[in-house]
Amino acid sequence: MPRLATLAMLFVLGLDAQASCTSTATGAGLAPGDWITPGDARVHTAPAMGWPMLARQQVVLLGEQHDRPDHHRFQLASLAALHAHQPNVAIGLEMLPRESQPALDAWIAGDIDEAALLEQSQWYRYWGFDPELYLPVLRFARDQALPLKALNVTPELRQRLVEDGVSTLPPAQRHGIPEPAPAMPSYRERLEASLEEHAQELGGEGFGEGFGEGFDDDMIDGFVYAQQVWDMAMAQGLAALVEDGHLAVGLVGMGHASHGEGIEAQLKSLGIADVASLLPLSADDACEAEAGLADAVFVVREDKQSEGPRLGVGVESSEDRPGLVVTEVVPNSPAEAAGLRVGDRILSFAGRGIAHPYQLKALVPRVLPGTQASITVTRDHQRQTLTVSFPIVAPGPHVERGDGTRQHQRPALQQEQQQKQQQEQEQLPQE
Repeated sequence: MPRLATLAMLFVLGLDAQASCTSTATGAGLAPGDWITPGDARVHTAPAMGWPMLARQQVVLLGEQHDRPDHHRFQLASLAALHAHQPNVAIGLEMLPRESQPALDAWIAGDIDEAALLEQSQWYRYWGFDPELYLPVLRFARDQALPLKALNVTPELRQRLVEDGVSTLPPAQRHGIPEPAPAMPSYRERLEASLEEHAQELGGEGFGEGFGEGFDDDMIDGFVYAQQVWDMAMAQGLAALVEDGHLAVGLVGMGHASHGEGIEAQLKSLGIADVASLLPLSADDACEAEAGLADAVFVVREDKQSEGPRLGVGVESSEDRPGLVVTEVVPNSPAEAAGLRVGDRILSFAGRGIAHPYQLKALVPRVLPGTQASITVTRDHQRQTLTVSFPIVAPGPHVERGDGTRQHQRPALQQEQQQKQQQEQEQLPQE
């Protein structure tokens, strides 16, 4: 069961939220800034149902692919439009668990700055995507005094909810999250297809020989239940905002907000009926967006975030000793060039002490490409300091995760990078 929970976290963005567009014939003239209603060929300058009507909903879901700057600009613009028609907006964030709520409250109150917000919310531990993608929305919320609500739960609690069942935990231990409503048949089919697709793309890595060649009903049930629990956790948080009299705007992954099957279905089981979803898509994808995908689709200009430096190590922490143990060194990486070895224990990076993987993940991207940073390790009971040089173009197809493991990028993305001479990197979405 744990691996199913892990798959759920990795694969939610793999849902078929975006229609495959093989021809632009039906989307002729679509350009960034256009709005369409899926299944309707007409082009609009705003959502067809209109911002005033959207602002009268109980919940509006704004989808995103987490590493896409254009998606976050869409969310900010949509938030501003909704706020112009309904000042009483509250924003729900998939990115952070309930434990981060005090930091969000302090941020809105003006009691802490951005650095303290990231530290006190444990942003890099719980999320890890570049906060610069999200800070414009967070600044907008503070400037307008709009409440922010952490919608997620910690990975540890999510695993308990999935493995043991929501109803087995006392309400206080699960933040009052109720048992999720049964999955719609179409949702189950979509999740099963996504599970098969991603397992095949990963080649079963880390999940055992033959993984991805077919799943029995129990495994599929576990994966679907993990998604339902995740959707219900966020739905319950949004419903609480509605109960407080707010228009609740949820910033969530595309898979949670599409087809009315994820968060929206769980909201309706809680009695929240007026829900709308807005998704950002490229022109090629928007032109064949199927009816029912969302209430409206905004056409974005494809804009990928440039990746910062990558150290090229796998690490893990231990409770009984300080620092991080190096479990893997990526070939041809800055870590290998600096002389890091498997078994080294990293104590500090760039003069900052390191105790958790998320701290290393937070510090490495801050290094300017083409510069150096010191890294202090212990090896064979001896302390030594190495110098890591970061190239202007980060080599290799691997990306680091906050839990100290590596992820392989999808083959299609690797092929694209080769065609672009590896000038860009795309990280497998992480939830």
